[in-house]
Amino acid sequence: MNTAGPTLILGLGVSGVAAAQLAAALGDPVIGLDTGDSPGLRERAGTLTAAGVDVRLGWTAASWPGPVPRQAVISPGIAPASLLGRLAAALPCPVLGELEFGFRHCACPVLAISGTNGKTTTTELLEHCLRTAGRRVLAAGNIGVALCEAARRSRDLDWLVVEVSSFQLESCDRFAPAAAALLNITPDHLDRYGTMSRYAAAKGLLFRNLRRAGQAVLRSDLLDWPEVRAALPRDGSRPILFSGDETAGADWFVRADGMLCRRRPDGGATPLVARRELQLKGGHNLENVLAASALCELAGLPPEAVRPGLISFQPSPHRIQWVGVDVRGVAYINDSKATNPDALIRALAAVQGEITGKIVLIAGGLDKNMDFSAVPSHLARHARGVFLIGACKERLAKAWNTVVYCGECETLASAVDAAAGMAQLGDAVLLSPACASMDMFVNYADRGNRFCELVKRRLSS
Repeated sequence: MNTAGPTLILGLGVSGVAAAQLAAALGDPVIGLDTGDSPGLRERAGTLTAAGVDVRLGWTAASWPGPVPRQAVISPGIAPASLLGRLAAALPCPVLGELEFGFRHCACPVLAISGTNGKTTTTELLEHCLRTAGRRVLAAGNIGVALCEAARRSRDLDWLVVEVSSFQLESCDRFAPAAAALLNITPDHLDRYGTMSRYAAAKGLLFRNLRRAGQAVLRSDLLDWPEVRAALPRDGSRPILFSGDETAGADWFVRADGMLCRRRPDGGATPLVARRELQLKGGHNLENVLAASALCELAGLPPEAVRPGLISFQPSPHRIQWVGVDVRGVAYINDSKATNPDALIRALAAVQGEITGKIVLIAGGLDKNMDFSAVPSHLARHARGVFLIGACKERLAKAWNTVVYCGECETLASAVDAAAGMAQLGDAVLLSPACASMDMFVNYADRGNRFCELVKRRLSS
């Protein structure tokens, strides 16, 4: 048993619980704090108490009155200005993020993926490709399985594929993946970062512990960000670049005929897979495929071993998920995972490429102080109308109603009814909110599930 001070766990959500369980398994005395006291938290507290963790719910103090902790582990969703964030800043001990704590106890190498959009799809795709090729692999991080939980299973794995958020990177110190991909940087979380420069710098932390720039995979235009260039190792190697545009000169690219290729040293190209063979739809997903393919190469897989996984992969729910088609030929599509403007723009383009009519959009939700100014031109091109919900609906209606009809709805059910009423033959009703969900729903999955229930009830009536 460790005789030093306790390990303090700040926040008892999914990642906090996993951190507490890992610390307890390591033999540390563990104290878990959370400001909440909900039934769900009390249930989790009971599980932790049974594992020997001292759980304290309803915490209200901004300082720690007990013995000096050996270390503290903070959950990524805890903002620095929050009560637990202030408590963490005042502690006289190392404060680790859950991702950092889990990484320090991983027994296998890590492949990491970050970016504003596409992280989850690319993480799941990479996991699938490695598993299809016979590797023992688990996806973890910001995808549902906390890295602390995955670390406890890592001795039996060849690879961990880890989705990483900027929040998690803020509290990392030694996190050093074997290879890492940054997919894109577009406006998001400006309520936390204030400026895009600070947001990009947080994303760049993904690369700070790489030994070589050649371990980094980047969309080619990200080298235009000084924050990204500054984060790359200066060892003389160059990052691996991907682009949906063949003319960008990237290592991985999409040829004009729709073939995804790997550029050879002699300037030629090795074909990998044809766009039509993929079950992932949309140009943005081609970039995700290229990034995953590049990481597979860095993990030692030849192209012929990667191709079967790319072809057989099916996307998860809530990401341009086709729910059904009604008797009038109107499609209903769930893209609840789209929680920022860039994700919405990508969804509009992807869906338009699959239908003959127009899009009737359902959007809105929690306002994260994002810039929606790029959206109207895409709505003018693709949308028949927009129905808005949530805390952001009035702001969005004011910003968009000069280019497209915008109706404000009090509930998701009324928005679905209104959108279905407007849709015509060949149209699609698309839920792609461009906002967070927590003003009306537990999370984006809850929002998407509710949409699917409403649509299936409509289709069966």
